[in-house]
Amino acid sequence: MSTPATTILRPEDYGGTPGLADSTAAFQAMMDDVDRTLRRDPAGDRGTATATVLLAGSYTVGRSIMRPAAGRAQGLTFRGIGKRASEIVMTGGEPLFVNADRWMGVRFYDLSFRSTNPKASYLYSTSTGGAQDWGWTNCEWRGTWSYGIGLDGPVATSNLNSEMSWDRCHINGAYDKAFLWSGMTPTIQQQDQFLNFALRDCKVEYDSGDALRFDRGGSITVTGGSWIIKGKRPDGGASRFFYLPTGIHADSVQNLLIEGVRFEPRDPVNQVIDSSWRGQVQFIGCTDDAWAFKTASAADDYAPHRYTNPGGVRYQGCQLTGRHRYTQTAAPSRQAIVYDQCARTVTGRRTKAGFLDLQGGYADRIRISHRDDRDGIS
Repeated sequence: MSTPATTILRPEDYGGTPGLADSTAAFQAMMDDVDRTLRRDPAGDRGTATATVLLAGSYTVGRSIMRPAAGRAQGLTFRGIGKRASEIVMTGGEPLFVNADRWMGVRFYDLSFRSTNPKASYLYSTSTGGAQDWGWTNCEWRGTWSYGIGLDGPVATSNLNSEMSWDRCHINGAYDKAFLWSGMTPTIQQQDQFLNFALRDCKVEYDSGDALRFDRGGSITVTGGSWIIKGKRPDGGASRFFYLPTGIHADSVQNLLIEGVRFEPRDPVNQVIDSSWRGQVQFIGCTDDAWAFKTASAADDYAPHRYTNPGGVRYQGCQLTGRHRYTQTAAPSRQAIVYDQCARTVTGRRTKAGFLDLQGGYADRIRISHRDDRDGIS
């Protein structure tokens, strides 16, 4: 098919139709035209997109619409007319988008993505330096997914898969693994190079799974928004907002900063954070006490914040529910855990013994300090 004269591409230009009919072939043909019309960046070494993809309606696809291709490219934009007014529905068990070390500078605006197949994923991105700088604004994910965004790469040359951002997005649905899963092959230490993720004023209110799972390192900033886990995993296991399971990384790739977020893990089995990072984790001006009136929130085993062999942990100006569990299995080194101007909602947690759950062979050597504590803990 000849390239449309306009720089705006629509699935309808290639035979696609909104509704239940499968438009996979139309999307693939449209993306082939995006590839064919790349122009050379005179100041760079990759092709630059000359078209914007416009979606106005709900389209059904059953296979990947962005597929591996040779070379690197940048500057692709997908636009909708509003969440749920513009939507791609994935019925197949593949990633909707596959970025094979190719695209950078990709943007999505005012779109929804929905999966009806629990084996589907939204984006599988593998990188040795070509995948970076993706951003979503006013977008939504819903339905059932294996994972949302998965970041992977080869043994010796994994790099980037970095500089990703979400602004005023809604993360809905259910995830077997996680919405954002970085370091999909955790035995590859080079995947510590996947860095710099920012979520701003997002509504993370989903059914089950982990929101952010980093099997390798990362640098993550979360500001504002409402974060709710509405249910729990089908197998009864914990869903977590932040799951950082592997502890050995370079110092520069273990940073998590969370500011001004309201958390509701709801079910007692769910957790705000489960971290084995030895870098810096900070919660500033956050609350997790919306369900403090529930009987389970006062149970001794309710510990929605959990750390194993932590390095730096800081809570400042936070309103907290439940116990905080620290498990120390090795002699601590360069450790500082600080609570600054914090308070606890449940009466039984307003003492050091009631609030802290210290475990492991080196529990007596965990360093924790309280500053200007609103409950009087010192």
